[in-house]
Amino acid sequence: MRLLITGASGFIGRNLTAWAVTNGHEVVGTYLASPELAARDLPSSGVTWRQLDMQDGSGVAKLVEDVRPEGVFHLAGQAYAQKAWADPIDTFRTNVLGTIHLYEALRKWPPVHGTLLAASGSAYGAPDQLPIREDFPLNPTNPYGVSKACQEMLSFQYSSNFRLRIVNARLFGTTGPGKKGDALNDFAQQIATIERTGRAGELRVGNLSTRREISDVRDVLRAMWTIFGVGDPTQPVNVARGESYSIQTLADELVKLARVPVEIVVDPKLLRPTDEPDNQADITRLRALGYRPSYTIERTLKDALEFWRQAPPNA
Repeated sequence: MRLLITGASGFIGRNLTAWAVTNGHEVVGTYLASPELAARDLPSSGVTWRQLDMQDGSGVAKLVEDVRPEGVFHLAGQAYAQKAWADPIDTFRTNVLGTIHLYEALRKWPPVHGTLLAASGSAYGAPDQLPIREDFPLNPTNPYGVSKACQEMLSFQYSSNFRLRIVNARLFGTTGPGKKGDALNDFAQQIATIERTGRAGELRVGNLSTRREISDVRDVLRAMWTIFGVGDPTQPVNVARGESYSIQTLADELVKLARVPVEIVVDPKLLRPTDEPDNQADITRLRALGYRPSYTIERTLKDALEFWRQAPPNA
């Protein structure tokens, strides 16, 4: 299958691209800036790389016309909540306007196997009951979550009105070796840096009281591919483990794995204006598609720490 993967140079994108190439698919992957192509775990062959800014409507249209993909995975976007607080306008231009640009292009060249949107559990906000089901209302509490809710509404609109098959995979916390910008890898990277000094050090953390769904990217890829194949555009699917973990637990477990003494210290600069207390997901729909997570949280923690131990010091 000829696949277009937007945001292929990102964390999930790199892993999905590598998986797709290994399984015999022809992949065109997009990236925003040249430094992204220097990622240590970026697939080195089997991918045609195209530079693309999702805010550039004519560029998006030309790419889709050139590629005429048989399937699309839409992963490109501004994916960091802290950056969304700092610059909500740019976040909306990339995530919302960029999605409109893509869907408008796909109206002219509809992929025969459809499109998967990497949606987000952040769109739920902070429901007053757990676990979070797909039929819960979308009440996001931060600009990033609002932008992701808008993307889903666009998916439904274009599926309903223009006969595009667009399925929505609502990804909760997705991590694994090499990710940047999430607590687990931030902690692991800090510990690897401390270990290089050979001395005791401090692990700087934000709010440790929250609980988060944390799935290994290697499991998430299987879930996404399953949803892409058999998902219903009218039925979004939560992609998660079905179990949440406290951020305190992640920090504690990584400190136990450290090769030097590490003290956990709360840094006020790392605290967010709002922070959902828990986001445990109901994954009944995903399980009905045959999915079961296979990577334990312990395995993910160890693999992430080992990745940063082997990374160049300035990574």
